[in-house]
Amino acid sequence: MEVTVQRFFVQQMKTKWGSCSPAAGNIRLNTDLAKKPPECLEYIVVHEMAHLLEPSHNQRFVCLMDHFLPDWQQHRDELNRLPVRHEEWGY
Repeated sequence: MEVTVQRFFVQQMKTKWGSCSPAAGNIRLNTDLAKKPPECLEYIVVHEMAHLLEPSHNQRFVCLMDHFLPDWQQHRDELNRLPVRHEEWGY
C-alpha cells in the first residue's frame, strides 16, 4: 500500500472495530476482532491503512479499498452482521 503505520494499538472498544489518526500515522484495533473471521481483521487493517492515505470515506477512499482489497464490501457486510462485543452478564 506504500503507507507507513507508525504505531498499532490493540484495545477493548465498545462501538468500533478500529480507528486511526492519519496525522500521527497510528491505527487502533478492537481486541474483539480476534474472535472474528480472519478476513474481517484483514478488512479492518486495510480500511484503517487506507484512511492514512485518505482520511474521509470519499471516492478516492473507495478506489483505494477496491484496489487493495477487491472483496472488501463482502467482509464489511459480514462484520456489520456480527456484534461488536459479546459480553456475558452473570447474576
